[in-house]
Amino acid sequence: MFHGLEEKILSLINVLPLEIFVFVASFIEEVFAPIPSMAVLLATGSFASLQNYTLLALIPLAIIAALGKTIGAIIVYYLSDKFGEIALTKFGGALNVSHEAIKDFGSKITGSTKDYFLLIAFRALPIVPSAVVSIGCGVMKINFKLYLITTFIGTILRDSIFLYIGFKGTQLLASFANHSAGIESLVQTLVLIMVLTGLIFLYLKKKVRW
Repeated sequence: MFHGLEEKILSLINVLPLEIFVFVASFIEEVFAPIPSMAVLLATGSFASLQNYTLLALIPLAIIAALGKTIGAIIVYYLSDKFGEIALTKFGGALNVSHEAIKDFGSKITGSTKDYFLLIAFRALPIVPSAVVSIGCGVMKINFKLYLITTFIGTILRDSIFLYIGFKGTQLLASFANHSAGIESLVQTLVLIMVLTGLIFLYLKKKVRW
């Protein structure tokens, strides 16, 4: 199901301007967590390279992507706040975890400078799933202003990494292809020289025999 949705979303990159594509795709992949953000951003970075975007032009793309993702993260935050409480009420006893305990832990994250850096780091690290952070913050009822700012800033940093990899990866492949073409031509030339040399050698050898 989600694999088919992922393919449909990525196919939009062929018909939409990159700025619109990366906004829409980032929003959708945040709300539907099984869709990997890496695929969206790597594709965007690759197409940006193919469309002759400059490296600096990736910055607006990262900001636009982060905006789409942040709007999606707001929805996830409120859904997690509402349904997380229901889930914890139902299953928390078995896990010896109460919703009040979760809220109490969340209330300790008050918006200090340390909290901002911590949540930005969680958002920025590519190895930490964005949806996990969004759901966790919603369940713990993290201060919404803190959540909003750290989500936006951290996502810009995270998206920039994937956009850069996709951008440079395509350039590297193009460079490799160009060098490969040059190497292929050189090999063909050397083979031709060897064949001609062999033919000349055989011709001279036969002439000496005659």
